Amino acid sequence: MERHQSPAGEARPSGNQSIHGNNRRGLRKFRAFVITVVLTLVVGAYLPATPASAAVLSLRDKAAEAGILIGSGAVNPAYLDDPQFARVLPQQFNSLSPENELKWSFVQPAQGSFDFSKLDRLVDFAEEHDMAVKGHGLISGCCNPAWLEQIQDPSRLHAAITSHFEAIMTRYAGKMDRWDVATEVFSTFGGTGLAPNYFYQVLGPDYLAKVFQIAHAADPDAKLFINESLVEYYPAKRQELYALVSDLVARGVPIHGVGLETHLTLSPPEPGVITEIVNSYKALGLEVAITEMDVHLNPDANHDVNQAQIYWSVITEALAAGVRDISFWGFTDKYAYTWLPGAKPLMFDENYHPKPAFFATWVALALHACVSPQRASGSTGEIAQALVTSGTVDTRDAPKLTNMLRSAANDLRTRNAGSAATRVQWAKVL
Repeated sequence: MERHQSPAGEARPSGNQSIHGNNRRGLRKFRAFVITVVLTLVVGAYLPATPASAAVLSLRDKAAEAGILIGSGAVNPAYLDDPQFARVLPQQFNSLSPENELKWSFVQPAQGSFDFSKLDRLVDFAEEHDMAVKGHGLISGCCNPAWLEQIQDPSRLHAAITSHFEAIMTRYAGKMDRWDVATEVFSTFGGTGLAPNYFYQVLGPDYLAKVFQIAHAADPDAKLFINESLVEYYPAKRQELYALVSDLVARGVPIHGVGLETHLTLSPPEPGVITEIVNSYKALGLEVAITEMDVHLNPDANHDVNQAQIYWSVITEALAAGVRDISFWGFTDKYAYTWLPGAKPLMFDENYHPKPAFFATWVALALHACVSPQRASGSTGEIAQALVTSGTVDTRDAPKLTNMLRSAANDLRTRNAGSAATRVQWAKVL
């Protein structure tokens, strides 16, 4: 954000201009005093400002107003030893999910020997801070212990999955409210059908129906999701996932939703794609969640603003489409993983300073709360002023941002999420 300093002084009047000049200067000073008082009163309605600070803004608070679960995934319990991490996580999010700690080789490294210590720590932290917990990673193509993959008899593997799921899901029943039962079951770019992972090889091409049935039996009250990557980008993979899920639904297999990982690289999905995906699964009676969102861009001079624009457009469209569960793959670049050299994919930098992507996400939630018929809360002017208070937007840019947000709100009320997403141009106000 650029700050403009006032001039150090003005040219002094001369001769008979001095009296009128003094009067004009006095009037200007009085007007400046009045403006200062008014701004102080307006800003005083908010928490004290700190330059470019998230301290006065909370994703969690805005999500609550909008009825949204807002979460951080990729939470390694060891990160809780970092006091800043442990402070910001519950301040900003009302949900969390583990990084790898629920995957098979972590939780049952030896047959019949479970290690729940790390998961227990996450669950205890969540309970202490009134957060939901998602069970991420019951089965996947990776992270299977050697003892498991030595089982080649289908009936023995079915029994192993059953005992594994029962031990975990019974322990955390009522504490983990939704589960990624299976993750990344297709090839990376799609078009080749189900990946021939270990479970496919032993149980056959209908293995997913079996694991969802086992999971439902272990915890009949839990919501069960299939979690997949890159379907936002690749139409063939998108169709493969839909064909699989619709078949499961048609056969009465207990599945409640689809998770879109939403790892974004260099560019967002085409406008309208998320809406199309959500609508297709709504028609099947299923929920759609964004489960692992991050944005990986080349580290150029425009990185932060371009990243904010992508966070803004994707979350705005997702909320308008009816997504009510959004999680990011972590929140601070201090613990980020990226496949793009130099990318900083998350909303807070390594020192826990909020980046423009954070403020864009907060505004998307706040605007959704404004336009939601069931939960109408706040105004576009109040949203813009909150960004001024936080030190994110210059006071002089607040009217411009208010107008952008007002236009976006009107679009959202007429269900034109694509137009709403383009209305706000963060390069013009940050």
